[in-house]
Amino acid sequence: MPCLLYCVTQPNQTVNVASGVCEGAVQSREMVGVQVYWSEIADPEECLGTAESLKKAALQFHQVLREILAAATPIPFRFPTLLESEDSMEQHLEAEQELYRAALERIGDAVQYEVVGSWAADDQADLATPVTGREYLKRRSQATERIAAIDSKLKSATTDSVREWRARQERKNHRWFALVPRESRDRFVASLRSAGPSEGVRLRLSGPWPPAEFVTPRDEHG
Repeated sequence: MPCLLYCVTQPNQTVNVASGVCEGAVQSREMVGVQVYWSEIADPEECLGTAESLKKAALQFHQVLREILAAATPIPFRFPTLLESEDSMEQHLEAEQELYRAALERIGDAVQYEVVGSWAADDQADLATPVTGREYLKRRSQATERIAAIDSKLKSATTDSVREWRARQERKNHRWFALVPRESRDRFVASLRSAGPSEGVRLRLSGPWPPAEFVTPRDEHG
């Protein structure tokens, strides 16, 4: 029967989850040195074949990850990762087993938080109107400076609760990802709150999440 993969964790960290995608039972066992979680999907076309069913399945997928995250640190698979059967699971895992093992060892019992930064000035900017080269460079310089200022503020405020920061620029937002030891979660959130607001900047915190941004070492992170 087709199987949908959720995540891997350290071996012997079995977390019981009642049901998963399409109400399928969430199963778990150790393979190639990791604990893998999956559900059998009797009819993938019915479960995932339409935009509406795919959206519902994605919500169920992330709910499973949240339940596992409450007790263990999962490295999620891309949704939806479907295999033909349970028999093909070990072969699928073997291709990346060293990556999974190394990531689980390096990350340990840590979780991911996300901070999304947006700027009020950008809401009024007409991005469709062409600008001169000088104006473009000016805007780019200003954006770089404000990102650097927020970056410094976040790291300074949370120096005793974050193991590692990573960041990614998007069209209108800048995203920061924090790798936070499980026992430091409350201190991390309190540190951000005590840092206070920054003029013209909106920062939105979410998490904890599975540490997907930290699976590869920093020098391999693209």
